[in-house]
Amino acid sequence: MRILVVKTSSMGDLVHTLPAITDATRAYPNLVVDWVCEPAFAEVPYWHPSVRDVLQIPLRRWKGRLFKLWFSKEFTGYKAALSALPYDVVIDAQGLLKSAWLLTRFAEGPTHGYDRRSAREGLASFAYQHRHAVSRAHHAVTRTRQLFAKALAYSVPDTLPDASIDLGCSTAMADRLVLLPGTSRPAKQWSVTGWADVARWGLDHYAEVVVAVGTSAEQQVLSAHCSDPRIHWKVAASLTQVATCLAGARAVVAVDTGLAHVADALGVPLLALFGPTDPARVGPVQPRSQCMVAPDGRMESIKAEAVMDWLQSQGNVSAD
Repeated sequence: MRILVVKTSSMGDLVHTLPAITDATRAYPNLVVDWVCEPAFAEVPYWHPSVRDVLQIPLRRWKGRLFKLWFSKEFTGYKAALSALPYDVVIDAQGLLKSAWLLTRFAEGPTHGYDRRSAREGLASFAYQHRHAVSRAHHAVTRTRQLFAKALAYSVPDTLPDASIDLGCSTAMADRLVLLPGTSRPAKQWSVTGWADVARWGLDHYAEVVVAVGTSAEQQVLSAHCSDPRIHWKVAASLTQVATCLAGARAVVAVDTGLAHVADALGVPLLALFGPTDPARVGPVQPRSQCMVAPDGRMESIKAEAVMDWLQSQGNVSAD
């Protein structure tokens, strides 16, 4: 069986889709998957061994200019690529107007997606030939697993989500603490001083402290508060490089960001700091992950001492 998955962004959403691919592969051992996503996240689908090819379409680059995109030669090329191969099933796991009407409906094969009440944008459902009811009250991972099961006619396994991530390299365990401070929304950012306090504390309890940031500017802001040369910085590294670092970590602390979901999917001990977003819908799901939620929804309410206490409680560090 050959299927096409439309899940374009964001990184966490793509990671949340991987367990559904695993379920489908167990139901159909010869399953071959192609995937449509944003270029920035194209590494993520390839982490799953059932994914054969990734079609990179940069819809985000065209935000606010979709009318021009519609009549462009570039979009004509995308439509040709989408219809180049026949698929047994096409699944739009995004549930948005742009994914449904600009991508999914041009694919060659029967199209499946959420019904009007289940999709994030209800009008998207009218682009699908087959529509499925999946409660929006469920966690994102559960919703996607149920959508795939309905589209491919199997029962969702009564097992923990399994992302089946294969990074193609060694991920040996190391005495490493990884900090993930970067996030796209300012309201989800934790205090710079909080990160600095945890990093300094980690230097006394782990052989290695790694801080992964997306830009040099982020590094400069954080290093101004914690300039210890023993800290290892990963600046704008590839997603696979950061994922490999996470896979071998003894502990990870992160805000609500895509890389936090990668750490969770890899099954490493993770503390995810949540403020304005609801972890019941998008938080970590693996047994070694835990959420620390700001009671008032404000990230500054989370204290560095509480983060250090969690790290100490995991048995991952030596006592002072």
